[in-house]
Amino acid sequence: MGLRIQRVPACPERFDAGLEGSLVHGDSGVLAGGIGAAGPCIARWRDVNGTGGARATLTGNSPASRILPPMDVLPDDREQSLASALIDSRARWRDFALLAADLVFETDGGGCFTFIGPDEVLGWRAEALLGRPAAQLLASGGCGLFRTRQAMRGARVWLNRADGTPGCFDFTVVPHEEGLRGTARDVTAEERMAEVSARALRRATTLGRLLRLGQRQGDPVAALGAILRALPAALPAMGAALLVPEGPGWRLAMEGTAPVPIGRLPPPGGTPAPGARLLLAGAGIGACLAAWRDEAQPDFDTEDRDLLEALAMPVAGLHAEALRQQELAQAAHGDALTGLLNRRGFTLALAGRVRPGAGALVFIDLDGLKPLNDVLGHEAGDAALRGMADRIRAAAWPGDVAARLGGDEFCVWLEGVGSEAAALDRAWSIGQPGPLPGWPQAGEGALRASLGIALPAPGEDLGGLMMRADAAMYAVKRAKGGGRR
Repeated sequence: MGLRIQRVPACPERFDAGLEGSLVHGDSGVLAGGIGAAGPCIARWRDVNGTGGARATLTGNSPASRILPPMDVLPDDREQSLASALIDSRARWRDFALLAADLVFETDGGGCFTFIGPDEVLGWRAEALLGRPAAQLLASGGCGLFRTRQAMRGARVWLNRADGTPGCFDFTVVPHEEGLRGTARDVTAEERMAEVSARALRRATTLGRLLRLGQRQGDPVAALGAILRALPAALPAMGAALLVPEGPGWRLAMEGTAPVPIGRLPPPGGTPAPGARLLLAGAGIGACLAAWRDEAQPDFDTEDRDLLEALAMPVAGLHAEALRQQELAQAAHGDALTGLLNRRGFTLALAGRVRPGAGALVFIDLDGLKPLNDVLGHEAGDAALRGMADRIRAAAWPGDVAARLGGDEFCVWLEGVGSEAAALDRAWSIGQPGPLPGWPQAGEGALRASLGIALPAPGEDLGGLMMRADAAMYAVKRAKGGGRR
């Protein structure tokens, strides 16, 4: 900043005043003084020979400065005190600026720093940045910040630190001469926290959407299927599946829309190979949630991993509930000894299926069970019941339904069989005498049965059909000649 004075008898004809007590040489002598940001300043000058002198108070009013009437020359200590006060004032305002901002700067018309503070900026020494283009500090985006000719407030821009890490700064700038004057606050921690909060919000939103989708399905198996089908679009990923550790490998409990890349899976307890583009979550709680991408897609990031980990627990809970309901259903509808359906389960399985031409019912009674229990004990009798169940399973075709009705009675629905002869051909092997596995002392023909066959009549329900098949079985049992009707 310079001052110009008018020609006056008691003052040098022309001089430029410096700042903060500096000495400035003019045409007519030497001027010493100090100029503040506003208000008058004290000036002294001597002629070129160093003799004589005068003193005046100058004001910085534009376009030309005025010289107030000369005053008596002050003692040197008072002049020094005034100069020190001016320097302190300027330093105070600089400190205030740096307390309010982490960066203060000025640039010239070429976008290079002409002033920058504090002494260290982004890990750089301030003097090392003077004269350098400000745009060289930009990490990404904000390229127009140091070129603007308009005042700007709240512009958030990422800058490169000296160690290569990025930092986010909130800029306020105003045009100054050909360049800019501005301040900036370091808001990196604030941006990071906002990013963490945004990730958490996205994760919670996606997780909530997937879980609500599962809740609408009505049962855990359907809920698991819906979640696994929707998960790839949420990540995104090629596919998702639910895996259960089994020995040295995995058992597929349920998959979504794409086959599991078995070759990429690590053993239970292991971690996927680098670059496998595979995520596993929840292995420590039994069922493991897996997701995978193909080679053309980028690898999973922390946000993807966090989402899968958050989803693994409720998915494992759904899987456990599905298993519990399956066990309850098996207990309610199944026979614990043989693994076949019980009478209730058999009735439910055949609801709406009994009609003329749809199949045939075979009623089976295990022969000789009481003597076997009496001679060899109930363990042998249980072995005979399990052996008969195995025979029935071996003779059954897809669509057939088998049950142990109670005691020594079994029943099989042969799907699609339309005649007694065809039913007998299918069921003949079930009743033939044979050894009891694991019990050679029971004799060669210990495992045998009597069969009764009935075909549905028009308007007949399952109860009536079972009564006719039971009666046919007892007729065979009374007759001589085995299981043929």
